[in-house]
Amino acid sequence: MMTVMMKKFFAIVILGLLMSACSNQAAPTPRTEFGQPLSNKTEEKHKEGEVHRHINPEDATEQIQLVLVPSELIVGPNRFAIGIFDQGGNLVHEADVHLHFYDLGDTSNPFFESEADAYPLSTDLGDVTIFAYEREFAHGGDWAVEVEVTFPDGTEAINGIRYYVADGSPSIEPGEQVPDIQTPTLSDVNQQIELLSSAEKPTPAFYTQSLDEAIASGKPTLLLFATPAFCQTRFCGPSYEIFNELADHYQDQMNFIHVEVFTGLPNPEVNNWAVTPSMEQFGLESEPWIYLIDDEGTVLYRVEGLFT
Repeated sequence: MMTVMMKKFFAIVILGLLMSACSNQAAPTPRTEFGQPLSNKTEEKHKEGEVHRHINPEDATEQIQLVLVPSELIVGPNRFAIGIFDQGGNLVHEADVHLHFYDLGDTSNPFFESEADAYPLSTDLGDVTIFAYEREFAHGGDWAVEVEVTFPDGTEAINGIRYYVADGSPSIEPGEQVPDIQTPTLSDVNQQIELLSSAEKPTPAFYTQSLDEAIASGKPTLLLFATPAFCQTRFCGPSYEIFNELADHYQDQMNFIHVEVFTGLPNPEVNNWAVTPSMEQFGLESEPWIYLIDDEGTVLYRVEGLFT
């Protein structure tokens, strides 16, 4: 059982991870254009104490395109995130972004479920920015989000996309026990770290113990699935760097394990880009992912993509 001190520690770590976001190109959540703006047809639904500014659709003269970032959205807590492109096809980095969520259980009469302000998350270089919001979905099915954007120069835009919320995930979720996995270590590959990591400057400490050994140690574990050199997004490299920074602060209190996405390092092509057994056992089809696991092997939190 976790002590009060351990619970406080997990709360601190989770709070840090809540500044995370995700991006991938594999197996995206189904999405289509949501249609015409609906904010002029609905009542405002705020959480207590929230104040939002709303855009008049007639003033929304700019054009934007939206990309849903998560590879999956499920019933329960999620990090909802979008990428926004302006009419020139450039990724938007600075804007005030407001979200209107719609339940499309009755597609002929979309139900305005809630609204919220999204916050920006960027890579260290500032070349990628997404806009995120932590929320829970009460049930699965077809949903949509309408996005109101106000640019620094005062111009405005509105667009929307549809998405699907699944009842569950094929991957391991918070509250579930992690499988008993012997992730590869340096001792398994005769200390040849290039066989375990595609990072430009790999950290040996991430490969000294396997996941099953880490769970048996009685300490919590932070587990990163990422492939810095072969990532399908721009987030694996930064994720590995931030993983290092977290290890600098918490390595005495918890275990840190990195697992690559593909087999056959240093050249995954020789194995036809086959994913590692650990990825398969966790049910993951995208990357990067990070898992926070307690001292008894239960997943407390997970997030897909960049975290700071």
